[in-house]
Amino acid sequence: MPDYALSYVLTTYNKLPYLKQVVERLIAARQSDEEIVVADGGSKDGTPEYLQGLFDAGLIQQFVSERDRGEAHGFNKAMLRAKGEVLKLVTDDDAFCYPAIQEAKAFMLANPEVDVLAGNTGLIHIEHLDSAMLYDDVAENYRRWLLHQEVVWMIGLPLIIRRSSLAITGLFHTGVVQVDTEFTYRITSLNVSLAWSTAMLSVRIENPQSNFRVMNQGKGADTSSREADRMRYYYDKRFGNDLGSLLRQRVPYIEWLKKPLRPLKRVLFAILKRPDYQSNATMPTGYSSNSAPLSANAQLAAAFVVADKFMAEYNRVHPTEFLFKNNQLTKAMG
Repeated sequence: MPDYALSYVLTTYNKLPYLKQVVERLIAARQSDEEIVVADGGSKDGTPEYLQGLFDAGLIQQFVSERDRGEAHGFNKAMLRAKGEVLKLVTDDDAFCYPAIQEAKAFMLANPEVDVLAGNTGLIHIEHLDSAMLYDDVAENYRRWLLHQEVVWMIGLPLIIRRSSLAITGLFHTGVVQVDTEFTYRITSLNVSLAWSTAMLSVRIENPQSNFRVMNQGKGADTSSREADRMRYYYDKRFGNDLGSLLRQRVPYIEWLKKPLRPLKRVLFAILKRPDYQSNATMPTGYSSNSAPLSANAQLAAAFVVADKFMAEYNRVHPTEFLFKNNQLTKAMG
């Protein structure tokens, strides 16, 4: 039997102010049958000393601090060290809803046939805390996979992975930056049992050190989309080495055809009272800033408080459901 029901696996590198916000909440939420495993990439900002203090106090159960080869390498080391039946991914600069994670943990333990669980995620920009965006497109992607077996991407923040299922899913790809995009394209192309929680499990806090900002700077403004396309063309079996596949990769003629038809589709779906994804919803968070600008540390603390309240309120008014192929709730996705 596994030593723990759940392992939180967390990677970090030179983000100590963010890490403290994340870890303090994680330690407060940890249950007795859970462990915290941290892989630090050899930070020079005091992170190793901070983690050593937490370990010595018994507040985290495992950690390693050494030079690694990127986020995927760090996550892989943490997952291989983990002793839990299921693994919850945690990043060092984002917010997580632990009551929703506890619900998802109970679901995973009660349904051992499920390999991976995903769920809703929000987005808050640290410079603009008055509004948040819900990644509706990710929920739509899950529906497309569930109903039509399409190969799709999903965000990694809410992912919970069964440790024994790593033999099916594989570890994270150390040759890409967008680790979660590659992983979810991969598992949706395989015979993996993937479930969905309708709860909001996480909020991405967009900040100056976020991967997307760093990755898409200057002349590389479309670097992330080009990397994502390469992944999709590799895993999606509808694309091959023929001329038609090459044209679909290089010439978006399907999108050109769909664009003028979308208004008619929306009218038709409204008449039929069918759900129709249009764009990611933006919602107010209730945050109001003072006239005086906040310090960087105060802005960071405020961002996590806003994210916590936003997730709690969303989940309060949206009862949680779990969707997967062998569950009659899949009818609600039709």
